[in-house]
Amino acid sequence: MANDLAGELRLILTGNLVVVGVGDERRGDDGVGLLMTKLLADALRSLQRRDRSRLNVIDAGTSPELETWRIRELAPDVVLFVDAVDFGGSPGDAAFLKPSDLRAQGFDTHRAPLRLTMEYLEAELGVKCRLLAVQPKDIRQNVPMSNDVAQSVQRLVSLITKTAA
Repeated sequence: MANDLAGELRLILTGNLVVVGVGDERRGDDGVGLLMTKLLADALRSLQRRDRSRLNVIDAGTSPELETWRIRELAPDVVLFVDAVDFGGSPGDAAFLKPSDLRAQGFDTHRAPLRLTMEYLEAELGVKCRLLAVQPKDIRQNVPMSNDVAQSVQRLVSLITKTAA
């Protein structure tokens, strides 16, 4: 996982990056995006000022479509959304998805389709949008995040900070 993702990260993460965490931390592994933004924000505090300015994080909760104004203000080149997605992998596996890889209609358990937000940002701002999808193990209400997913987030934070800095 790490070598493939590191290579993909180098190709995707160019210029100014905004990482947008999506999910609901009350639903176990669905909180993966929020944990990612918290840990990235903590890691940013230790980076040099010039590296910090290239990477920003937004905790979007269950409504990333309401954060498009903030994304616009940060003037990114790349917007990386992070969310739990069941793509058939093992818990904690991660994959990069393009907007076209996501469904365009209907609603999932907590928001309008992320694809619409990603396509809007690409069309309006001319940015590159990707989804860092993390395979969940359990997204039931009031369960803790699984160890597999939490450990994956730690590895991903390390990869992102090394690549984006």
